[in-house]
Amino acid sequence: MSGRFVWRELSTRDPEAATRFYGEVFGWKITATPMGDSYTYYLVHNGEKQIAGFAPKMPGDTSPEAWIGYVDVADVDATTETAKTHGAKVLAGPMDIPNVGRFSLLVDPQGGVITAFHSKSDGDPGGGTPAVGEFCWEQLNTADLAASTAFYASVFPWTGGEFQGMPVLKAGENAVASLMAAPPGVPTHWISHVVVDELAGARARVTRNGGKVMMDEIAVPGIGSFAVVTDPHGAAICLFQGSN
Repeated sequence: MSGRFVWRELSTRDPEAATRFYGEVFGWKITATPMGDSYTYYLVHNGEKQIAGFAPKMPGDTSPEAWIGYVDVADVDATTETAKTHGAKVLAGPMDIPNVGRFSLLVDPQGGVITAFHSKSDGDPGGGTPAVGEFCWEQLNTADLAASTAFYASVFPWTGGEFQGMPVLKAGENAVASLMAAPPGVPTHWISHVVVDELAGARARVTRNGGKVMMDEIAVPGIGSFAVVTDPHGAAICLFQGSN
């Protein structure tokens, strides 16, 4: 369905270190995949399912390491132009990924980074309950809730809504992301959530492999609990354990 998050990508200076860290923490299998003569992309599998990628940063890229979500849109070029008219900056694209699709890397007016994407194939139909090791949710921590909601509802096939008192973005009837006020001084950023079998064990794997736990455990009544962690190079991600 248009408007779903269909891919996540880690922008990293050290894909080999990321391979070791995320392999230990989530049990992912990561394979180096040459993309032409001078660039190697890293594909992430959870079991047999391909779920994400690592994109090595280009020389001179000093931006922080981060996970970036790809949102399925009907027309990348039109989405990019609309984003620009609403104050976004274009970091890359629109451009084609040979045999994969077309994308544009955007920075929203508050500073959140997101990718508009359209696949050449039908892709993953989505639906169902994410398994352990799979991505399950996105959250935008923003300096301006109202402005962020207005931007994304204008640019992506989303509408603003509410779930259990929390602002959310919806694709049709389905919530795809939550919004929360960022702490004072913290830049606007997206953060992805991954299902884990048990939070305490996952947090221990994070610290044992050089990451940091930023928030130990936050309960979401009726849903589950999550922890905010960073990998050894500072990229933030959430660990999520559902309610039994």
